[in-house]
Amino acid sequence: MQVRNKIRVVIADRDLFYLQKLKLCLERRGDMVVVGMADNGPAVFHMIQESAPDVVLMDVILGEKDGVWVLEQMKEQKKECVCIMISAIDSDTVVRRAVAMGADYYMAKPIQGELLLERIRQLTEPIRPYDGKEKLWTVQREEPIAERQRVSGLEAEISSLLSRMGVPASIKGYHFIRQAVMMAVEDPEVMIGITKGLYPDIARMYHTSASKVERAIRHAVESAWKKNGRQVYFEISGYHMIEKPTNGQFIAILAEYFRMRYGQSCQMVSYGKEAAKATADLHVEDKLLLLS
Repeated sequence: MQVRNKIRVVIADRDLFYLQKLKLCLERRGDMVVVGMADNGPAVFHMIQESAPDVVLMDVILGEKDGVWVLEQMKEQKKECVCIMISAIDSDTVVRRAVAMGADYYMAKPIQGELLLERIRQLTEPIRPYDGKEKLWTVQREEPIAERQRVSGLEAEISSLLSRMGVPASIKGYHFIRQAVMMAVEDPEVMIGITKGLYPDIARMYHTSASKVERAIRHAVESAWKKNGRQVYFEISGYHMIEKPTNGQFIAILAEYFRMRYGQSCQMVSYGKEAAKATADLHVEDKLLLLS
């Protein structure tokens, strides 16, 4: 693959050994190329200006100026590229600040290499050149049949994932979660105040109460966690959750996973630009992941 057809990445971290390891991880498949490495904020921003990368992958803590400063400069100068923050800092305050300044994704160290590669590919899909080898999938809103097929396919995939997790289709929570995820995929705003918005909306659809929807979803999540839910949750999110996730966390992670798969706006739900304010109870649980 020619360099111009590869995903161009600038990486930044204070640890030079970590930078080399990260570079090898990114370039091992052949579809990405690291066009710059730096250990301080001003150097990173200079590389962004000079090389116009597709992706900036950096730690929050850097020499001289930090990663948030770089994001601020990029926002001020209107530099358009995907920004992924990688850091050992898992403070909600730091995460939200980074997202507010333009970060597209936030991953806590140590990270899983394969997950990082997957997220980069997903987040850069709209800007990667089409080489004729992949069929680009689009939705024609003016064609109701195509739209129904897309929704039907999404519903089937959600059902399959819930079954893998061990949630039986015989319980109400299974159907409530599926509906909630479909709604969140279509509109991330539904995650804002789920107790006053999402639960009542689902309750009306199924002629029940919001409190019963909440309890049924919680029961379904508990059921999944006792079976294969923990492993599947890790596979799709990259988070090794020790404790059972909240209803909001569970729905948000599934919605983000399917939103990316179906080619919609690739904003993270856990700490996405829109949903960061919506899912205030979400927190980073990446601590057990390894950079492979």
